[in-house]
Amino acid sequence: MYRCHKCHKDVTPEGLKALPGVKCPYCGGRILYKIRPPVVKRVKGV
Repeated sequence: MYRCHKCHKDVTPEGLKALPGVKCPYCGGRILYKIRPPVVKRVKGV
């Protein structure tokens, strides 16, 4: 899943394949952010 910077709508990878290049299918914006799961990774310190 990706989120458009311009219209803040979620875009699926299948939605990106519908248009040539990387564009939001709703507004045509070219800046997309990958939505990451809300999991916090804890790393033990040295």
